[in-house]
Amino acid sequence: MEHTISFSRLVRNTCIKIGLEFLSAILLLYLFPILSISVNISGLEKTNISSIFFNAFSWMYICLAFIIIVSFNINRMLRIVKKEMDVVYHESMLIEQQKNNERLTLKEFAETNDRISQMQLKIKEMIKSEKKQKEDLIFKVSAASHDLKTPLTVIQGNSDLLLYSELNEEQRACLNDILIASKKIRDYFNVLINYSKTFYDDKKEWKKYSILEIAEAIEQDATYILKDKSILNIHNDIIEDMTVVLNLNYVLRAVSNIVANAIEYSESEDKEITLRIFYEEETLNISVWNKGSRFTEESLDKFGELFYRQNKERSSDGVHYGIGLAFVKRVAELHSGKLIISNADNGAEVILKLKIIQ
Repeated sequence: MEHTISFSRLVRNTCIKIGLEFLSAILLLYLFPILSISVNISGLEKTNISSIFFNAFSWMYICLAFIIIVSFNINRMLRIVKKEMDVVYHESMLIEQQKNNERLTLKEFAETNDRISQMQLKIKEMIKSEKKQKEDLIFKVSAASHDLKTPLTVIQGNSDLLLYSELNEEQRACLNDILIASKKIRDYFNVLINYSKTFYDDKKEWKKYSILEIAEAIEQDATYILKDKSILNIHNDIIEDMTVVLNLNYVLRAVSNIVANAIEYSESEDKEITLRIFYEEETLNISVWNKGSRFTEESLDKFGELFYRQNKERSSDGVHYGIGLAFVKRVAELHSGKLIISNADNGAEVILKLKIIQ
């Protein structure tokens, strides 16, 4: 802490400066000029010294000088404090340490800045450690999924062959159960592998696309997923075309997940799903609303967490794995955007916001 002073020392120094400057102002700008005109001059009456030093104008001058000097020095002290406080504040708002040429002169701020720097290093190390652990876990899960797909393919293939054999009703029913269960496991592994791939994102998949082409591709995918086309309302509010850079495969898969969930969780007999695509504040927004469904308070708080399912009993059929919204949220993060879910207009709405990168 070289060349630093404490705040109390700064206050003491400011008080000393105020006293010295006030004394100098009285001596140089008041006493000396008054004394110079109060000397005896030949032929004139002797001046009354007390009336010169202690009149109303003198007191006004002394008070005014004192106020100006105090205000100036306190203002200078506060500027020093604010300047160093700003340095510490901006340092505290960043995880990465920045090279700052501003040297802190106040001991308290310098010590606080050092502690913030130490905390930044610890936080940075914790983030790196957590990221590495998550990547290792995702890699192991993905590798295990790949490994298990091979014996699963064998099970499915042999089951298909056995169906062409002479079987009684009970044996055929058992084989059908095996095929259904293996298909669910295969779908689960595929979803998990797709999610894990987002952590090893290949920038080769990021290409330039026309925003109108993207909107058209989203409409086609959403229409393809729905068996009953009459329940889907599409509002494409993209007017001005532009070229953007994104991973179209991820975006289409994310929208497919949202639409599939909207279909599955729509509890209304009169099902209705509205897909809206619009551009707002340099963000491509894809909104999916479904009638007659609501998010629980728990799901509004925990949505996007891997393996979290809103309705565990309903999801026990194997359709929902708690990965769909986690994948969508991950896609939003990769595109510097965010995922928003809410209950709106007697239904549930999911908005995927993607930052436009041109």
